[in-house]
Amino acid sequence: GQRGAEHRLRLSEQRFRLLVDAVQDYAIFMLDPEGRIASWNPGAERSKGYRAEEILGQYFGVFYPAEVRAAGHPEYELERALREGRYEEEGWRIRKDGSRFWAHVTITAVRDEQGEHVGFAKVTRDVTERLHAAEALEAANARLQRAVDEQAQFLAVTAHELRGPVGILAMSADTLQRHWDELDATERDE
Repeated sequence: GQRGAEHRLRLSEQRFRLLVDAVQDYAIFMLDPEGRIASWNPGAERSKGYRAEEILGQYFGVFYPAEVRAAGHPEYELERALREGRYEEEGWRIRKDGSRFWAHVTITAVRDEQGEHVGFAKVTRDVTERLHAAEALEAANARLQRAVDEQAQFLAVTAHELRGPVGILAMSADTLQRHWDELDATERDE
């Protein structure tokens, strides 16, 4: 009955907590409705550099570059998540040590059984390596395009330079062909 349901709920909550704590590659945490950090997983500690006791209760804007905070972007994200159910983007974020990383972020509005807004679930993944790989690929493509353009330019110049001598050779061959029978053996050898 009631006791069994409570026990199953406790087990379910415990399993969920274990799952969230086991994830190392993702920062998974809750924000209260005002955007203050309400929970913190080991993946968040690993990627952002804050221990739970240092960050709990702080406004989540602390993870954003100053210019992004000044533009009101953290608030915009929460407004969109609240209005649309979720918000997703990629952008620069800041670690405790001040270093930047390129993050894929999903913010989901969380509601209780009565539909009351109780906060936000935030999942962040450091995708800096993917960004660097994409930038390296773009740079390699640009170098390749420059090489192709230089080769095309070289071929165009070469073709233009050869047009004159090839034209003279073609006219000479044409003249020789027309007058071959009129030439003696020495003239033909020359």
